[in-house]
Amino acid sequence: MRDILFDTVRRTIDRYGLLVKGDQVITGVSAGVDSMVLLHLLNRLRQDFSLSLIIAHLNHGLRPEESEREVELIQKESLRLGLPFEYRQYNVKEFQKLSGSSLQDAARKLRFQFFHELLEKHGGGKIALAHHADDQVETVLLGLFRGSGVRGLKGMLPIREGKVIRPLLEVWREEIEEYARERSISFCMDSSNLEGDYLRNRVRLNLIPLIEKEYQSGFRRAVLRTSRILREEDDYLEKEAEKAYEGIAQGEEYGIGLRYSSFRSLHPAIQWRVIQKILKRMDGPFNKDEAVWSDAQRIYRRLLQPPANFLLELSQGLLLVKQYDMVFFKKERYKRIPPFEVILSLPGRSYVPEIEKEVVVEEGDRKEYETIDLSPNMAFFDYKCIQLPLRMRNFRPGDRFQPLGMKGTKKLKDFFIDHKIPKFERPKIPLLISGELIMWIVGYRIDERFKVTPETERVLRVEIR
Repeated sequence: MRDILFDTVRRTIDRYGLLVKGDQVITGVSAGVDSMVLLHLLNRLRQDFSLSLIIAHLNHGLRPEESEREVELIQKESLRLGLPFEYRQYNVKEFQKLSGSSLQDAARKLRFQFFHELLEKHGGGKIALAHHADDQVETVLLGLFRGSGVRGLKGMLPIREGKVIRPLLEVWREEIEEYARERSISFCMDSSNLEGDYLRNRVRLNLIPLIEKEYQSGFRRAVLRTSRILREEDDYLEKEAEKAYEGIAQGEEYGIGLRYSSFRSLHPAIQWRVIQKILKRMDGPFNKDEAVWSDAQRIYRRLLQPPANFLLELSQGLLLVKQYDMVFFKKERYKRIPPFEVILSLPGRSYVPEIEKEVVVEEGDRKEYETIDLSPNMAFFDYKCIQLPLRMRNFRPGDRFQPLGMKGTKKLKDFFIDHKIPKFERPKIPLLISGELIMWIVGYRIDERFKVTPETERVLRVEIR
């Protein structure tokens, strides 16, 4: 008897490099026909690839009576084959409430959490899943319904991240069922696969048969062929996006930065992928695809708009800041600075809680300070020019000062524009006030009227830490 399914699966394994000699493979087995056939096939390949197989079964706690039969069957098969059996039970409905996801998404997240825990327990390896060609067609159609682009329409990958493998992805459900009948492979029927509550079930049971009957008899094969083409195109775009990312992204202490002009020069398809790459690197772990997708859409739309400076708060505690030709992705939440004003001790130290800075003020003879190296956060003033009490506050509309070296005054707003300080950064910049005059824009410029001159005898030193 010609073993067509086995030959097809073996070609899939070889074409995509799903297995190498000595692999340890954690095989997800639900007791359905697909996973029981997958287990049978991997066991046949065990000697060829020197495989170490581990059977993994997760009880979702949704179908108590069926679940007992499933566990009993898998345990019996693991004993027959002499393979280790890993079992876990979760309350999927409870996790669904906590995560706010759909029941199917919650079950998927818990399955992968279970599989990754097993990888850690057993020191690595691969995870084998029983998705087949019909599953692929359904996945592509669901991606089309969601409008998910090439990445969604390419469907599932035969191998993902070098760990998750799908050896059955190029064989059809009827071929799997025929293989099980011919070899008397026992399996359980999952009644939830026949329920019309799930969109995937309705696509499989109603939509696809209708299309094949009324419109296109070869519909499933056409969708599968399209997914293969899109998978190759997606792979090409992904490699180009990785090159673009490496070329324009710069690691920052608290995130990632890039030049806006360099980003804008990229093709829109690559821009979109670069944004997703940044978010996934910033966001870290597993299963935040929905948040990444939503944030990527917001960022993409915002970066197409003209304002030179803006701030965008994202999910997962991330922040996007655009300042002229620089774009920064930061792993922090935006802290809004309210109007503040603090009377400073002279001499002494004063704390400004809104900006979490300490201000040190002291008075002394001019000669005491002549050898001190200046920093942006330290300034000297002619003591006789100041009016007490000194105050520190932030920007107010209408503020003016006389920049050092200038004869007339200038609006503080215009000064900020000239120095490319965006609106959302301005409330963070402290101002040293004497009477009603601004003595110092901290970190930038002192006022001409308070500068130290050859005639200055007593000096006021102010430092912000």
